[in-house]
Amino acid sequence: MSQVRRPKSPERVALSFGPDEDDIEQMERTIFLPLNFPYMELQALGEMLEADGVFVPGYRPPPVGLCCPDAFIFEAQFEEIQTILLPDRNIVSRMAKIVAGTPMNAALRKVAAIKAFCHFLDIQIEPAVAFHELAQTQGNDAANLELARFRDADHADPHPWLDLAFGDLDALDPRASQRSPESYDLAFPLRRWRRNYIAALKIAELELSGRPNLDRMLELLYWMRDDFMIGGPAALLACIYFAPNSPPRRGLFKQLRSANRLRAIEGVRNAAWDLTHMSEMISKVNGANDGPIRLLFASFDEGLRNLAGLLFALSAAEFSEGLLVQVLIPWWSRAHAELLAKSLVELLADIDDEGRKLRQASSPVSTDEMIQQGEQLLLSSRGTS
Repeated sequence: MSQVRRPKSPERVALSFGPDEDDIEQMERTIFLPLNFPYMELQALGEMLEADGVFVPGYRPPPVGLCCPDAFIFEAQFEEIQTILLPDRNIVSRMAKIVAGTPMNAALRKVAAIKAFCHFLDIQIEPAVAFHELAQTQGNDAANLELARFRDADHADPHPWLDLAFGDLDALDPRASQRSPESYDLAFPLRRWRRNYIAALKIAELELSGRPNLDRMLELLYWMRDDFMIGGPAALLACIYFAPNSPPRRGLFKQLRSANRLRAIEGVRNAAWDLTHMSEMISKVNGANDGPIRLLFASFDEGLRNLAGLLFALSAAEFSEGLLVQVLIPWWSRAHAELLAKSLVELLADIDDEGRKLRQASSPVSTDEMIQQGEQLLLSSRGTS
């Protein structure tokens, strides 16, 4: 995040919104923003965040731009729309680090920009499953402590965070947590994560098989249909990961080829958390439909943002085989994109098939056994670095 000259807002700002094109009888509407509202500063932050591609919208962005403050102000004031930000764990953890006094760097300044932008525009920040992920790796005490720190950050005065975003690295004094940590059992295994972990282990197994890209992808779809369960986010992540033209694929399964096979397991577990974030997000987006809730995903990880964009593009309201072909073409040849689109559409059509559900329910292999088998296969495979 480069140094940007901070603009200065006037003491009083009035925004006027003309009538909708579909309602010419509607009067022009004017909003007087609160005294000393940092309108010009938020415009500058919005331009920076949009240029960096930090946000992925779970809705169609307005014509004025995804991060234009006018859009959020108009929607909140006149349409009573609540925007909710779903950040990944890295952003949540960095918010907690800032309030704890961690020395600032470019990534933390960008997080400060996100916090200030959201606070002033009444965008609610919801960490979703982020603290469950932390609890699994570092334990309940660490997760509950960071949760308390996150709440300190979320409720903090936004003005120092605005200063941080524009380069005043001494704007926020570190302080002891204002909240005592709770004792939530955040390490309790999430059922959704366990399913995603099995799918991630299968993707890792196929990646290390040495088979052609298309064969790996089709084998995953057949396995989901016949031996496991149909997971849309996992299937679409594999569409990116197995693709021959996929620059951001490296970050999706970290350490997979490490000579230390325990690191490979750790990388697959992280990928399973990425899938869990995605499935949680899609569940919320689908639940919102055309209601008064809009959802944004935020991440600095290009691979995750690609996956989120793919999932949003294929939301239930817009899904079609033709659209799927178009979103796969950047990563696959047209012929392979068409074959995969057809196979995915057929697979997703079987999600509610009662016969398939019955076969899955009567499987002699339990979830724990599938995890154990997948881990053993990964541990016994040979790393290359």
